[in-house]
Amino acid sequence: MGVPTAPCPPGCFRGAAFLGDDCFNLGYPPFKNHTYGENTHGGGPHTCPPPAMNPPALGGESPALMRGSQPALPKPGVSAGGSPWRGPWSPPLGGFWGTRPCFVCSDRSSGYHYGVSSCEGCKGFFRRSIQKNMVYTCHRERNCQINKVTRNRCQFCRLQKCFQVGMSKEAVQNDRNKRKKEVKEDLGGDELSPELAELVRRVSRAHQETFPSLGQLGKYTTNSSADHRVQLDLGLWDKFSELATKCIIKIVEFAKRLPGFTGLSMADQITLLKAACLDILMLRICTRYTPEQDTMTFSDGLTLTRTQMHNAGFGPLTDLVFAFAGQLLPLQLDDTETGLLSAICLICGDRMELEQPRRVERLQEPLLEALRVYARRRRPRQPQRFPRMLLKITDLRGISTKGAERAITLRTEIPGPMPPLIREMLENPEIFTEVTPTTPPFRGGGSSHRVTPTSWGSPPPTCPPKSVTPSLAG
Repeated sequence: MGVPTAPCPPGCFRGAAFLGDDCFNLGYPPFKNHTYGENTHGGGPHTCPPPAMNPPALGGESPALMRGSQPALPKPGVSAGGSPWRGPWSPPLGGFWGTRPCFVCSDRSSGYHYGVSSCEGCKGFFRRSIQKNMVYTCHRERNCQINKVTRNRCQFCRLQKCFQVGMSKEAVQNDRNKRKKEVKEDLGGDELSPELAELVRRVSRAHQETFPSLGQLGKYTTNSSADHRVQLDLGLWDKFSELATKCIIKIVEFAKRLPGFTGLSMADQITLLKAACLDILMLRICTRYTPEQDTMTFSDGLTLTRTQMHNAGFGPLTDLVFAFAGQLLPLQLDDTETGLLSAICLICGDRMELEQPRRVERLQEPLLEALRVYARRRRPRQPQRFPRMLLKITDLRGISTKGAERAITLRTEIPGPMPPLIREMLENPEIFTEVTPTTPPFRGGGSSHRVTPTSWGSPPPTCPPKSVTPSLAG
């Protein structure tokens, strides 16, 4: 049996002032199954730790610890060394090194960097100087005093001081090589398999061949209603509806080029296109946003200001679309990423009325993996880019819903019927059913078909002589 412990006297250091009634050692870690010395309080030894001491010097061990004896309790108000005592020593947040000065400038050290105790400022200065092979000049006599106040006045003398106190140039180079190796190893598991690489190539090509980049367009502008917002500029609306129709045709062509899409049933192809067309249309428009001029550019080069976009038919949707375009800028999407995002928007198994949703999900899975790996390899130090891209799909759906709502009010503002292909792309049980008769669906086997989810038949009288939509089955 162990010796019974006695209660600690009032003069003993207890944790009552910090942690209730438990004994508390601020200076050193606890020793398992250990009692300190032979001092007793009215009988047997106690388990309360000794008063904390100042940390030992770097050059050797504390004499008290080497002897295994307990230091004498300092008198109230005076430390064991005779200086004013301010209570038990506690290591700062930076750990033990936080109590040491920087060997270069005497500021507070943050740790052991490149061979010596140094602060964050001198550590960073030395690393940058070595990595960039900096050459400095002293404008005095190359013996400037380097301290916390003057360290930024002479870079030459500061670098010399770094070398004098023992900072290692090789340690910086080794650290840099280590970081490069870590990035390379981190990407080791994110290799594009041959199958994914081929998928990325095909999707990227499909996007580029159906959507020219901003740099490929000859931009032109119009002065129509550029000064102030109006309810609707019919001239701009006619131009916008013409361009939107052409864009929808290109989206259908893009879909047909995606691996596996034409292998779906005709009904599922139509369902996916109708559900995602507005999403892709908005995404494509927003990737042609120019923030300096606050303009959007369409596929023929027509460039409209925010006011003109409002007057062309976007109305209250305008600011929402421009805000989304601004949010895309930090992602710095390239054509491949935009194409993969468009494909993921299109081939989505949670769309209503799909005949084979699981098959659609299986088509989407490699697209998601391809985008994840491609985005990771393109920006290895930005692991959040991929999830942020996926969040933009959610934002696109919200904008598309607002766009469909805008179409309901827009049909009362335009003098004629809604262009047929735009109407069909927007059509669902909640939109246009009261004022628009059921229109024919896509029909395979020819070159003049239209996208609708309902019955078969001939185009209505408003349809132009030649179809505006290529066949999905062609």
